[in-house]
Amino acid sequence: MLSRLRKLFSGQDTARPVLVHAHMFKNAGTTFDWSLRRNFGNHFVDHRADDEMKRGAAYFGPWLQEHTHCRAISSHWITPPLPVLDSVDIALCLLFRDPVERMRSVYQFERQQEGVDTPGSIRAKKMSFYEYMAWQMEPMPGPVVKNYHTRYCSGDYLGEDLPAMYERALALLEGTRLVGLVHRYDESMVLFEHQLEAQFPGIDLSYLKQNVLSVAESTHLQRRDAVIGELGDIADTVLAANDYDMRLFTAAEQRFESLLAEVPDLGSRLSDLHARNTGLREQYS
Repeated sequence: MLSRLRKLFSGQDTARPVLVHAHMFKNAGTTFDWSLRRNFGNHFVDHRADDEMKRGAAYFGPWLQEHTHCRAISSHWITPPLPVLDSVDIALCLLFRDPVERMRSVYQFERQQEGVDTPGSIRAKKMSFYEYMAWQMEPMPGPVVKNYHTRYCSGDYLGEDLPAMYERALALLEGTRLVGLVHRYDESMVLFEHQLEAQFPGIDLSYLKQNVLSVAESTHLQRRDAVIGELGDIADTVLAANDYDMRLFTAAEQRFESLLAEVPDLGSRLSDLHARNTGLREQYS
């Protein structure tokens, strides 16, 4: 680890690379952050000043320039467009999850939260998944399960012009080389390691799963179909409320496949990641 950090921080005359994790809610971000903390130690920042980060580049740019120790940062409110700085070379990471599968995870998370009295958490504890999603489709609840990814990636989370927001989100996706998929997490980590090796020599994104509420043995598509089945007669309404997210997720899958095709020796890299994951499980068991 020390030799890797020496390599990482040796370049004094070039822009400082900073890995920026846009930690979208219920998109395996806690697991990814676990790997970042393991790699970067005190040079990793789990940023929780949400209101400040929502100000976007006006806040984030000066913050990056001031916090020169930072080599990796995660925030639930990375707000595009990102700052453009001569002194910092930003590597943005985006992890996307199937919007339908994700909404079930949001419900489970809010249902199991303790000591939290948000409207979503209160209702999730009292309601079935069907009832919770019917409530979420009403005008007043926020957009946590209504085109969430599109809103987040547009930089205008509470905006109303969804067609324009979708175009901005799509542009962010297409301009990002660190695009992963939650249901293909191992391949995503191999892709990220390959893309980040030049900026962060020796980066190791092996992991132990964090904040996982249940382990499903079914496939991604089986889980998606099961959620649609639970939604019953409101399924069409829910899917319509996530139309832009479904389009963005399809684009993310296509972008991911294109980037993954550039990774040499994919099979051997996956085998190596699996071996490192096994080693971590043995180490922490």
